Amino acid sequence: MRRYLTAGVALAMTGGLLVGCGGGDSAGASDEINLIMSNHPWQRAIEPLIGDFERESGMKVRVQTFAEQQMRDKVQLNLQSRSSAMDVFMALPSREGPQFARSNYYEPLDSYVSGATDYNVEDFPEAVRAGMTVDGKQIAAPINVEAVVLYYRKDLFQQYNLTPPTTLAELTSTAAAIKDRSNGAVTPIALRGQSTALPFTFGPFLHARGVEWTKEDKVTPNFDDPRAIEAIDQYATLAREYGPDGVVNNTFTQSSALMAAGNAAMMLESSNEVSSITDPGSSKVADDLGVVAFPAGEAGSRTTILSWGLAVSSFSQKKDAAWKFVEWATSAEVQQKLTESGIAPPRTSVAGSEAYTASLDTDLLKEWNEVLTSAQTTGSTEVGPVGVAAPEMRKIIGDAVGLAILGRASAAEAAKQIQDGLAPQLAKNEG
Repeated sequence: MRRYLTAGVALAMTGGLLVGCGGGDSAGASDEINLIMSNHPWQRAIEPLIGDFERESGMKVRVQTFAEQQMRDKVQLNLQSRSSAMDVFMALPSREGPQFARSNYYEPLDSYVSGATDYNVEDFPEAVRAGMTVDGKQIAAPINVEAVVLYYRKDLFQQYNLTPPTTLAELTSTAAAIKDRSNGAVTPIALRGQSTALPFTFGPFLHARGVEWTKEDKVTPNFDDPRAIEAIDQYATLAREYGPDGVVNNTFTQSSALMAAGNAAMMLESSNEVSSITDPGSSKVADDLGVVAFPAGEAGSRTTILSWGLAVSSFSQKKDAAWKFVEWATSAEVQQKLTESGIAPPRTSVAGSEAYTASLDTDLLKEWNEVLTSAQTTGSTEVGPVGVAAPEMRKIIGDAVGLAILGRASAAEAAKQIQDGLAPQLAKNEG
């Protein structure tokens, strides 16, 4: 591990991880870096390992962790104010990449990567690397791979004489059967309803029908397509008729809590949540879970697949030290350790290693790996419409589908709202 920690960052410092709110607008001491992360399976897996980096480098890593939207607000505030108080942050390039790149918020990593002797960027699949690149510049380093998958309770499916759905039509009919056969005692399906989080799990309903977010020109929304209306209608019906109470406020945390508590028969959620729903300290159903690919539509199974990344702030005063942390956190050695916490490795060498495959020691984990491996070749990397206004566009989609979930708009009305709302946002791409 020491080869990642050059003399440039081996600053005289005692070890020890500081976790807390951090120090205001100050960049902090010269022998520490400030890291902002989202409450996420990768964050929970990496935090116990950061002490290793501190001991090897002699640096401190000041960690701030927030719920996902709060994290975005905190990162945005630091960047908009050009603050040097943040050095490294978790980033979702598929969401804010073009917007942040246009504002010069990212420190490009190309020169750091090319100058790192043992880093081997080619170890990341081309699609993963492409997801970390905007306008030909690498703006983040990949930390995971995740896709939308369907978890289910094997014990309940056996009890209700059901088989896991393989098509979109079967998904709805299976949810209806669970509601009927359980007499409403169990939630048929947990899924996202919170506005900005919804597009991640809604996208596969669209793509499996053969519909992209935009037409071929990339600036015209595709929600005037009847198949888009069908996708909205199915998602809204699942959430409204077969989802949990208060579903419009739910994202992955609420869905995983329901599943782990044994209160849901199915869950449509990120592959990353496998560790949350099987945690021996909180899961009541860890031994009863199975996972299958996102159900197929006329265009097949087209799940959403993405990678989070670690980015360096362009306003950091400690860019070299920040890169060394990024280099360490995304190294093959560390990614190998993270697999022990259920983090799917974006590095090919780790994903194919004997140690990793041997660690998949339950039927669930074997199914999970098979589904995720397949998703990387068939899935769509577009979590939402691509553009400088990506966050705003995802909210437009989530708000409209949310109205359909609540029964305040028909699927057709929601589709028109999205069509009209996305058009001016996509036009910003040409500005």
